[in-house]
Amino acid sequence: MEHYTVDEMTTSDRAHAIAIFHEGVSGGDPVLDVDNPDNWIDLENGQNLVARLDDRIVGWAAICPIHDQELPEGVSKVSVFVSRECRRKGIGRLLLNTAIGMSKEQGVGSLICGIVPGNVPAIMLHKACGFKALGMIREAGRIKNKQQDAVLLHRNIA
Repeated sequence: MEHYTVDEMTTSDRAHAIAIFHEGVSGGDPVLDVDNPDNWIDLENGQNLVARLDDRIVGWAAICPIHDQELPEGVSKVSVFVSRECRRKGIGRLLLNTAIGMSKEQGVGSLICGIVPGNVPAIMLHKACGFKALGMIREAGRIKNKQQDAVLLHRNIA
């Protein structure tokens, strides 16, 4: 049986994490924004995790604080990505549950995410980890010059 570990992302992990994102996008994964996710990975202010199988990175998660006057303080956005070859092995759930625990330790009040409606596995993963659908955000992102809606999911941490 394979054993996966989750660690905080290091500077040397960044390129591997971004490669997993681009692998998914090029393989047709429905995501809101196909731009380089490098700006989501803030190793100083955000919380970033990687899942490893031995020494190989097979998934990652980013928790980014949201600084918006219309949202209460303590809200962060969470994103989870797993390499195509390692899906359906519980890695996404391991990463998301670890991100939830880390957020709780850091005093985050709630996590939100926006997922393209066609990405049913991601929606189901988040619901299995306690997220609730709040509604739809119209034209939340762009894929191949076409506006995309997003299902807005939320989870209280406290």
